[in-house]
Formats: sequence, structure tokens, C-alpha cells
Amino acid sequence: MNIENKLGEKIKELRKSKGFTQEKLAELANIDDKHLSKIENGVHLPTYKTLKKLSEILNFNLQDMDTVNKATVINNPLYNKALKILNTAKTEKELSNYYETLKLANRLMNK
Repeated sequence: MNIENKLGEKIKELRKSKGFTQEKLAELANIDDKHLSKIENGVHLPTYKTLKKLSEILNFNLQDMDTVNKATVINNPLYNKALKILNTAKTEKELSNYYETLKLANRLMNK
């Protein structure tokens, strides 16, 4: 099973445990329900921003989430470092600054 499937399954499990439909969770997370379906089915890996929204709604800590720590991190150490940096933000402004900086670094590394 790939990373996307493990993460998607975990999100789906948490969504169902909270009694949310895909449509309701997507509405609360301000994403398209088709996109959420693709995340849950392992077609897409969510961005940090989307994952952060989902974690707040579904009440889980990104660093404690087994799927992120055991699947994504093992296969992508840069993801783990970025996640740790983003999770240290104390304010929305600080989070936004970290996120933009990491996106810029990612673009520069992929050139």
C-alpha cells in the first residue's frame, strides 16, 4: 500500500468516526468534495495546508499521526523536516511565513 492510500484511509476512518460525510468534511475544510474523495482513495496526497485543516476538524496531531510518521516520513525525510517546521508555528502569520518559505525552497530544489 502506498503513502497516499495509508493517509487517505486514516482520514476516511477519522471522518467516519466523527459522523461526517465527505461533502460535510470538504465543506468544513474549504475543499472540493471530489478532491477529498481523491485524498481518501489515495489518488492525491494533500498539501500541508489541506492536511492542517483536516487535522483541526478531525482533531488529530499531524506529528502523532501514524500514517504521516511511519509512511510519509520513512519515504520522504524532507517532508518530515517541513512538517516539524510548520508545526512549530505559534501564530497564523508565522505558519504562513514558514509555509511560503518551504514552498519556495521546494520550487528551487526542483529546478
